[in-house]
Amino acid sequence: MSEEKNVISSDFFENTERLERLRMNDFTVVFNSILKALRLYGAENETVEKVVTKFFETYKFFFISESLMTVTYNGNDFLINDVRVKKKKSSQIALDDLENFFIDLQIASMTFPSDLRTKELIEFITTGHDVLKKNPGPDAVFEQLESIFHQKGVRIGLTRRDSADDDDDDFSILDKRQLARLSYRNMINDHSLFKSKIRNNRPIPLRKAIRNVQNVIDLFSDGSSDSQESHLLMLASINSLSGKFIATHLANSTILSIAAGVQLGIDRSLLTRIGTAAYFHDIAIHEKARGETVEHSQEGFAVLSRLNSLNFAMMEAAITSGLHHVTYAFDGNPLPPEKPEMSTPLGEIIKVCDYYDLVTRWWPARKSVPMKRTDAIEQIFKMAQMRCFSPVAAKALFSALGVFPPGTVLRVAGKNLLACSVDVFRATGQKSRAAVLDAKMKFLGIREFYPQELLEIPTGLHFKMPPETIKAILDSFVPETEDNPSS
Repeated sequence: MSEEKNVISSDFFENTERLERLRMNDFTVVFNSILKALRLYGAENETVEKVVTKFFETYKFFFISESLMTVTYNGNDFLINDVRVKKKKSSQIALDDLENFFIDLQIASMTFPSDLRTKELIEFITTGHDVLKKNPGPDAVFEQLESIFHQKGVRIGLTRRDSADDDDDDFSILDKRQLARLSYRNMINDHSLFKSKIRNNRPIPLRKAIRNVQNVIDLFSDGSSDSQESHLLMLASINSLSGKFIATHLANSTILSIAAGVQLGIDRSLLTRIGTAAYFHDIAIHEKARGETVEHSQEGFAVLSRLNSLNFAMMEAAITSGLHHVTYAFDGNPLPPEKPEMSTPLGEIIKVCDYYDLVTRWWPARKSVPMKRTDAIEQIFKMAQMRCFSPVAAKALFSALGVFPPGTVLRVAGKNLLACSVDVFRATGQKSRAAVLDAKMKFLGIREFYPQELLEIPTGLHFKMPPETIKAILDSFVPETEDNPSS
């Protein structure tokens, strides 16, 4: 007689794990359905009742062997009871929306009791929506959410998200010049993400953009060193990353707009708005654009104004996007209005900064040679007299950039050498730094000059610095370390 064996086949475990993965995806999809339904219809609606019923059907599965259920977002993945939710095409939209929900509310994890009531679930989501509508600022969102939960007896436990979790990089260990580079790089790299979100009419992770904008503001406004300010302006002046010209333009416009805003004494909250608006104002322009100013301006206004994540900064960006080319063409030529055009004060600053970066940089789709930086400033003042720009905004940009804006190629008086300004030259009696270059644009080092020791390049000549020279100049800002000795 054969002996019976109590053996559980491997298929059992495989099928159980497969079922668990399916339930996880079901949970994220259904939870996101509730987020949408409550936002669209409110609590007293038949559609909401249906998705809530479906939610609890899925929800019960996770309490077969557990007394609590914890959903965690670690910055990259969602985990349910410490098991990673596998990303699938069918649930990607739901995961993206859930990610934005966690980031916007500054939630790292939420823990549900097994006897969760429908009222608590609805209260949790509607409270989250209400708090975000009030726009208390990223630092106050979580505190307000927790306070309301406590008052209303919602038993969903929350842990706060560390703001450093928003990025892969640890900003706290970086020196200020490294932080400048990192924030600049992130603005460029994030451009494709935001374009994709907007193209698919998905909520955009504004937190990522705002984080980089606020880093730039900190570097401009802490008053500890002119070097970090100069480094930012150099990044915005001489960088032109291959294949990422639009992203570079948006990052440059952001830095220039913040720099001009600082000169006007604009407070931090408004600087955040102007920086965010500047970053998105040209989001609809195409990489190979040649002059379709009306088209990209109108499209930019359309896509930005219909975003679910619309706030003051995005409203500013939408208005600026729609109006920033009303008084000048893509080729930089002025289009004087018969009367002053409608805009916003912050939008006027962005418009001037957009123009400056547009006309002073090499665009692959445009055949014209860029303006010299000093000529661009002079042209901006002329256009301000023609009512193309706000005179206040024009003066603010000039104050930020100085007599020889960072990145200006000049001649060294009495010598067969060139120089590229790396500091803001503000006063004739004050020395500032410039990168010394030979006749072949090779970097020779950094020297201090009085403004009168440097001469402008004659009209008609234009020097395009090679990539290795640009890199050498930017590397000169890196602090001296054992691994990176000064040359």
